[in-house]
Amino acid sequence: MERRNRKQLEEAVQRAKNKKKKALAYYNLGLFHDNNAREVEAIPNYLKALEFGLDSKTKAKALAWLASSLYKTGKPRKALERIVESQKTADKQLQKFIVGLKKRIEKSL
Repeated sequence: MERRNRKQLEEAVQRAKNKKKKALAYYNLGLFHDNNAREVEAIPNYLKALEFGLDSKTKAKALAWLASSLYKTGKPRKALERIVESQKTADKQLQKFIVGLKKRIEKSL
């Protein structure tokens, strides 16, 4: 995927014509904010992506990244809820990340 900027990602959300495309556009916008240490801005985009409906693999990732963002913004209990959801469909690589994140969160409680 080509490197995108905020404006392009926000325009992609506006251009998306169906739920599947809208979900993916919000996911990509959330990921962009997350990768740029703007977890507070990432969270609502992940939530909208989940609302519109992602495929199971992308949904597992969105839930894991959402959990991480929630944890980083001081919401560890909500983060744990999302981890449980993510674990249901996460692949092995994502499971490793989730297990580590879960341990960090549980230590912080």
